[in-house]
Amino acid sequence: MTTELNTSAKPGELSSLSYSFSLSDWNSVGLLLRDFYMFSQRETLIHSVNKLEEHCGAHITFPASFADADWQDAEYDFNRLFVGPQALLAPPYASVYIEKEPQLMGNSTQEIRELLHALGLSSRNENQIPDDHVSYEIELCLLLINHIPRQHVYEEALAWLVGDHMSRWLPKFIVRIEHGAQTPLLFAISKVLSLWFDDLRRRIS
Repeated sequence: MTTELNTSAKPGELSSLSYSFSLSDWNSVGLLLRDFYMFSQRETLIHSVNKLEEHCGAHITFPASFADADWQDAEYDFNRLFVGPQALLAPPYASVYIEKEPQLMGNSTQEIRELLHALGLSSRNENQIPDDHVSYEIELCLLLINHIPRQHVYEEALAWLVGDHMSRWLPKFIVRIEHGAQTPLLFAISKVLSLWFDDLRRRIS
């Protein structure tokens, strides 16, 4: 992987980062990001972070070491941003950023569900977790880009998903993370997500 890195960015600013992942690395990082943003227990968080550092640690600053207390702080920060129980600082749902009035299960959520169903797919925990959760959309990108050689419909679906949908909300989501994160780890992972998505947009442009 090659990179140009602007290290002058501060929390709350989107830095000028540029990666060119191999397709294999791009897939691997995407799967790890999917798991990270949908993690349900600390072991998954730790595994995802360690693997993401293997892929991107030479170019993005991760915390040097982690004790149990550091993982507790990261887990608390994760919950503040994405889970609750307090008002979320960076809700991981597209509809919050796309709808005129921030809400869950808005029209944009229904658009993703209709796209999934048109492709013969459905999200895990349908009707429990909104279909436009960032982890589901990352996974859909991975599926579509790896099926493009087989059917033109996948290429059309990916172009809409990235160009007309995710580009409208994912950069805002990343900014919300960078403004709200209290731990270097959550800030670092937001940079990985930004690099991964920018590389995706270059791939389909």
